[in-house]
Amino acid sequence: MKTRTERYRHEHRAQSFLGWVFAGILGLAAVLFVMFGWFSPVYINDASMSPTLSEGDTVIYDRLYGHFHEYQRGDIVVYRDPETQALLIKRVIALGGETVEAKDGVLIIDGKYGVDEHRCGTTDPIDFPAVAVPEDKVFVLSDDRNYGEDSRKETIGCLSHADILGLVCVRLRDFTIFTH
Repeated sequence: MKTRTERYRHEHRAQSFLGWVFAGILGLAAVLFVMFGWFSPVYINDASMSPTLSEGDTVIYDRLYGHFHEYQRGDIVVYRDPETQALLIKRVIALGGETVEAKDGVLIIDGKYGVDEHRCGTTDPIDFPAVAVPEDKVFVLSDDRNYGEDSRKETIGCLSHADILGLVCVRLRDFTIFTH
């Protein structure tokens, strides 16, 4: 027959063990939420964002960013190609209410903001006609402007905030953190 002290020790061990199991399950659930609910990894399988991101890089994007913040010019975002459903990563160039065009290799936003395209990964200067970006949408381009899987493509066009899956925040190759 067990004494009161022995029974107490036995019950306490069982409760302590169950407490640790419960804490472990809660911790695992929190880690899984952060890794698959809040942040998600994406493998880059083309060179469209070169020189910023290289083919073979893996980046982490913040899936909740768009729910709390507006996307800004220069942000690198993730969205799905409407035809293939492939994940694409591009840079926000123009915001809602702006007009964007490229002439002789210079990107012009609202007729006054020029960006020299020769610093991008493009080998040929780009030209495209003026595009008026609707309110609550953004115009995105590849950093290597020769790739056309961006807002210049008719089936993609300007992206609404609902089309954007998230904001790229970390490149895992060298833990580069992209900030505003």
